[in-house]
Amino acid sequence: MKTNLKDKVVLVSGGSRGVGRAICYALAGEGACVAVNYLSSKEEAEAVVKAIIEKYNTKAFAIKADMADEGEVTGMITRVEKELGEIDVLVNNAAYCPGGPISSYSVEEWERTFGVNVTGVFVASREVVKLWQDKGKKGNIVNIVSQAAFRGSTSGRLPYDSSKGAVVSFTIGLAREVAREGIRVNGVAPGMVRTEMVAEALEKREQQYLSRIPMNRIAEPEEIANVVVFLASDAASYITGATIDASGGMIMR
Repeated sequence: MKTNLKDKVVLVSGGSRGVGRAICYALAGEGACVAVNYLSSKEEAEAVVKAIIEKYNTKAFAIKADMADEGEVTGMITRVEKELGEIDVLVNNAAYCPGGPISSYSVEEWERTFGVNVTGVFVASREVVKLWQDKGKKGNIVNIVSQAAFRGSTSGRLPYDSSKGAVVSFTIGLAREVAREGIRVNGVAPGMVRTEMVAEALEKREQQYLSRIPMNRIAEPEEIANVVVFLASDAASYITGATIDASGGMIMR
């Protein structure tokens, strides 16, 4: 399968850890030049960049930006184009996920979740789409969603679940708007993935989580990254507006 991602410029938000890091490595493995966005994990982001350059012999750099801050997001897009060239692919992966029952959430936590998970996706997508439209250039956006957008969370993640549902709708709406211009917009909906973020939960309740997954195992980050590479590549050239179920069968849609 030819991905035709060699020398393509890709921006991955939240690319320093977990699934984002795996996505950066997978894209670099196809020869893409990767901008690794981070907010607080500077050392981890720089380690990802170093590994990409040394292992895959392609360009990469780390860039800090709060995805909930419009000015920082627009500034990031400008700098990526300056450092690596015209952006070809945007992967909206960064997410904020507070926990607790509905009674425990403040409006500030709710707004922060939507700021990162929805507004950040909107602003980054708006900026790259404007660039592509101005240049008559085709482009590709991949949004990382969640099975919780369709099923909710049993562990109390209401703001996160709601925000990811909004991103599913955003993916469809934007895909329909820009399809005729050769711009594709798709999503990936993972289930439980074995990352640092859920390590403690898995240590305590792995069997409980496994009981909800038809395939009876937790995904590895690389498995989600492989779906992103497919959607970002020419191999998925006739797919837009779709959200791919990568949940081990939890969604089955």
